[in-house]
Amino acid sequence: MQKLYRALFFILLTVIIIFSAWPILHGNIDFHTDIARDFLLLDDVYYNKNITLIGPRSGGIPGVFHGPLWLYVNLPAYVLGGGNPVAVGWFWILLFVVSVGVVYEVARRMFDEKAAMIASLVYSSAYGSSVYAFFNPSGAVLLFPVFFYLLWLFIKKDNPLVLAAAMFILGCIIQFQMAFGVPMLILITPYILFRTIIKKKWINLLMMLVIVVPTSSYILFELRHDFLQIRSVFGYLNGAENAGKVYMPFRELLYQRINFLMNDSLGMITYDILWITFFVGFSLVFTLIKEVKKINLSDKYLLFVYLLGGFWALTLAYKGVIWGYYYIPFVGIVAIFFASTYKYFNKKVFAVLLAVLLLNNMQVLYWKTVDQDFTQGNWLFFKDAALRVFNDAPSEFGYYIYTTDQYGYSSRYAMNYLDRLNPDKSAYPYQKKPVTYLMIDDPGDHEFTNHMTWKTYDVRIATEPARIETVSKTYKIERYNLTDEQLAVESNPFMLNSIIFR
Repeated sequence: MQKLYRALFFILLTVIIIFSAWPILHGNIDFHTDIARDFLLLDDVYYNKNITLIGPRSGGIPGVFHGPLWLYVNLPAYVLGGGNPVAVGWFWILLFVVSVGVVYEVARRMFDEKAAMIASLVYSSAYGSSVYAFFNPSGAVLLFPVFFYLLWLFIKKDNPLVLAAAMFILGCIIQFQMAFGVPMLILITPYILFRTIIKKKWINLLMMLVIVVPTSSYILFELRHDFLQIRSVFGYLNGAENAGKVYMPFRELLYQRINFLMNDSLGMITYDILWITFFVGFSLVFTLIKEVKKINLSDKYLLFVYLLGGFWALTLAYKGVIWGYYYIPFVGIVAIFFASTYKYFNKKVFAVLLAVLLLNNMQVLYWKTVDQDFTQGNWLFFKDAALRVFNDAPSEFGYYIYTTDQYGYSSRYAMNYLDRLNPDKSAYPYQKKPVTYLMIDDPGDHEFTNHMTWKTYDVRIATEPARIETVSKTYKIERYNLTDEQLAVESNPFMLNSIIFR
């Protein structure tokens, strides 16, 4: 019977990995603004030799940035692939397979092999739809089960070296996703300090300082830039950054966070199917009642509850939007602890409910990857748009990019990439040349900006285009043949045309 379980496990896992990798296997990755920004940053690091101490900006608090670790993790694949995003996508497949192995091994060490197989299938089927769209939080997803296991092991064994390893991993998690890693640090620090004082094992304080190693880039950046991020955080907390903003009352905020805890945190492994999420929650609560004998964080279930519940309690201090990628690193641990509940249920009942969960997840995974209509917003789309420009352009040309978010990172990277592949042509971004292209992505749903005002007041082109090529319903390319008089009209020098804001 055990051989049958293992065979079924490997078959299902192989299918899940193929589904997850499907877009990349077909030469495509998601290429939304954040991912395209990462590739522009990689461009800057490799081609301009700009060694950076910070990564992409944090979406929550202005003036706060993630660490650069995600960039450096991807840099070897980027270099080996010649800047081709699909080559980096193959590296993401490898990271995903490693993360499945991490979930399996942590579950096996904390529970048993059957729980490891269940956890791996649940995790991979739930998180697999993100593989073709990895960005910095993905690193935290991979590392958090390792951190959790090391933290639990330290609490049980009181081994300073295990604590040092846990703090190093936590520092890397902070590099990948501050909104997750910093709350984890806040939650564990008082406990470790209290434990150290009670046991008078002062070496633990030294081991905690290991976190300085992976977060040293933050320290150097702060010293070089007058503590910019620290001032930004304090400015946010004391309300200086929030003047004029209206937030929901505390009672509503509390209800929202409880909903996030009960539905969204557990719904990560069910694609938010309510009744399956209820089953996952019931399984965990039932197992907690059976397992927990005394209040002590050495109990892995209580440690799980403490970190999950504590994270959401800490978010009450943050009044902004809670995005899914703030808490997605929990997905592996949620899968592991759900998997461990199998031993407290009738085997046939659990098997049926697990089968339903996996079938639901694999169906959604299929819709999101294999059956996805990749007509816009992906690498092949933006590469095709850029290719149309290069195929039409003379040896020298200028171009401008318009998107409603004002960044235009996706088209900009595609143009950079093709510029390197076409040494016989010279493209000048955000400069007028006798032949100038406007690459316009305007769905017409933005309240304060549109491409017509951008063209008139920013690019400052008043003539009609020589040719218009429609790429999609919202995306078009306009070619302009400009006279010397029209070239003399300078564009707005303050247009956003770089990754300065990351």
